Amino acid sequence: MAGLLRERSLPALIITVIVGIIIGSFLNSFVAMLPGGANVVKTFFTYSIPFGIGDFVNNKPILIDLAAIKFQIGFQIKFSLLSLIGLVVSLYLFRWYR
Repeated sequence: MAGLLRERSLPALIITVIVGIIIGSFLNSFVAMLPGGANVVKTFFTYSIPFGIGDFVNNKPILIDLAAIKFQIGFQIKFSLLSLIGLVVSLYLFRWYR
């Protein structure tokens, strides 16, 4: 990691990681829309593992009630193989970008 940041800034690395994850999730959505049914290869690439704060199955984020102020917090990330591939490719390009 120190080699990646030798001449580059931390915000550029963070933006690169976020863009890589977004491109990977776009590829995940694209592959999921391809015709051919739910075969093993398509399921392998598009299966995602959700991680987050709140109950997204029932669409109920965490409710915080402070009597005067009431707000809801929810955050979810879905990891899939294609999003990880997008992350790795973006970090590889970031490494060799000058």
